[in-house]
Amino acid sequence: MQADTCQLCGHTLEILLHPVRRLRWTRHWFTGIASLFSRALRICPNCGAMYSGDGELMAVGAVQTDAEQRLDTYRRDMAHLRDSFGGVIVAGQLAAAWLIGGLESANVAAAITASSIGVLSIAPFVFFGSKARGAKKRLKLMKRTRLQGKAGKELGLRG
Repeated sequence: MQADTCQLCGHTLEILLHPVRRLRWTRHWFTGIASLFSRALRICPNCGAMYSGDGELMAVGAVQTDAEQRLDTYRRDMAHLRDSFGGVIVAGQLAAAWLIGGLESANVAAAITASSIGVLSIAPFVFFGSKARGAKKRLKLMKRTRLQGKAGKELGLRG
């Protein structure tokens, strides 16, 4: 008989899709591989509890919650934007150096323009960097509370 609700938080259980990817870098990765050849695992998207195909609780806080997955995606997006603006900074400074120290006569106006584009890119670089750092701190807090078995209670994520 399969349980339809989580024993810990009362949220509806879901089938664990992509068990190898979702359990990667956890101590339950082999269970995910084994589930490919046996009954599918069930998870609670609210507190991260993992259940066997029979509805037996296997681990508390084994899987990232839905909120953690959304926050991790947001963190990755902010980090990509930060890195993109970092590339603009480097490219602007390299272009300015090339225009000043190139083989032809120095084009001061073009060098100032390229340099200013690189300098103006510092503001979005710092902004997106702070967003990525803040999301990373919040993600670590969420993971720590999930692994302690307090994910649904401490963070107000009751189902």
